[in-house]
Amino acid sequence: RFKKFMYETILNFLIRNNFQGLNKILFKVFKFFLKKKIVLNFLKYKFYAYPQKKELSRWMIKNLKIWDESSVEMIINQIKNDNTTFIDIGSNYGAYSIPIAKLKNRINVYCFDPSEKALNQLKDNIKLNDIKNIKYFKVGVGEKNKTAFFNDEIKNYKNSGSYEISNKYSGNKILINSIDNLIDDGKIIPKKKIVIKMDIEGYEFLALQGLIKTIKKYDIFIFFEFSKKLVLNHDNLLILFTKFLKENNLKIFNSEFYEVKIEDLFDKVKHLPKGHEVVGNYIISKNINFN
Repeated sequence: RFKKFMYETILNFLIRNNFQGLNKILFKVFKFFLKKKIVLNFLKYKFYAYPQKKELSRWMIKNLKIWDESSVEMIINQIKNDNTTFIDIGSNYGAYSIPIAKLKNRINVYCFDPSEKALNQLKDNIKLNDIKNIKYFKVGVGEKNKTAFFNDEIKNYKNSGSYEISNKYSGNKILINSIDNLIDDGKIIPKKKIVIKMDIEGYEFLALQGLIKTIKKYDIFIFFEFSKKLVLNHDNLLILFTKFLKENNLKIFNSEFYEVKIEDLFDKVKHLPKGHEVVGNYIISKNINFN
């Protein structure tokens, strides 16, 4: 217990003083002693981080930074006023939702994840930060109201950020619903602008198909991961994705807000180095003039 307290104190001193590089040696020593979650204080918000090898939040202990920091900052920059709603699809422990809800505490944040384990970590982080503007749901997001199967046994995955929904009879039966339905049912109360983050391990296109009514009605900014798994999960996805973008007057942009062609993303998947699964993070929106 003393070793955990000492290491936690040292880590938070390093974060406060921007000495993250010094942790590389310390982590090599302390990783053998850490068994329980520790609190990392990033000044404006905090996270519980878990030291177990496959836990996604372990990355924060090693690097003393929040996960996807530049992407989180980009999304925060899109939220200029209270007339915005943030929807986190595949929220996990709240890597995006916690900073966004804490720094933009006058907007409503909605988190969706079918993993009980992930939601328990999210709830712990909500309590740790005394956040009042997050609502969370143990629901998968897809194209319609249905059931599917989901397995969050961490031994079956690379890490706890790789849990995935499956139509195969494996794992627990879960509820899937679309954002369109969730808005119609009053589970989500949207504002004029809706910012959405999607990271659902290849299920992203189905979630997009469940957004058609919302896309037509609201100012939409969708931040999503384009991966090999996304391509493999669908037949004729290039044709379907191209049609979806055209029919809904949408464009794809990279993280620097330059427009990219959907064909180029598929080409990048074909040329991914061995062992790599993700092309990168991209934006879907009608607007070219971003904040």
